[in-house]
Amino acid sequence: MRYFLMLLALAVGCLLPVQASINAKLGVFLKAPLMAALVNFMVGGFVLLLVILGTRTPNNLLLAAKEAPIYAWIGGMMGSIFVGSVIFLIPRLGAALSFGLIVAGQLVFSLVLDHFGMFGVPVQPINWGRILGVLLIFAGILVVQKF
Repeated sequence: MRYFLMLLALAVGCLLPVQASINAKLGVFLKAPLMAALVNFMVGGFVLLLVILGTRTPNNLLLAAKEAPIYAWIGGMMGSIFVGSVIFLIPRLGAALSFGLIVAGQLVFSLVLDHFGMFGVPVQPINWGRILGVLLIFAGILVVQKF
């Protein structure tokens, strides 16, 4: 099961640069990256609504709102910053360099999240092997940027 989940994560990762490139094209077409991000979230929200209605997912929104920690509600804001930034970056840096830097940022902060067990993630201390993995990502970014 773990290998299936790893392949699923890899496949989902493949969607991000495609989605970002499409959104960037929309941003160029609209001449407004933030409007393209808004369209992205409106379409995504509509699709999620259809899936929720189609699968008859129980709606416990009011109960969940009372139980969830305050930080659990900022994910949408972070998502909008991410999507808006990618739409802005891809036409200027290209998909490979933009996502190389994004992945590096994700890995660096993921090490911090793991090390301290922030937001309920399992604790996995930072060690030299994990640091080397991140440094190799940065080496790859330098190669991508050079060529």
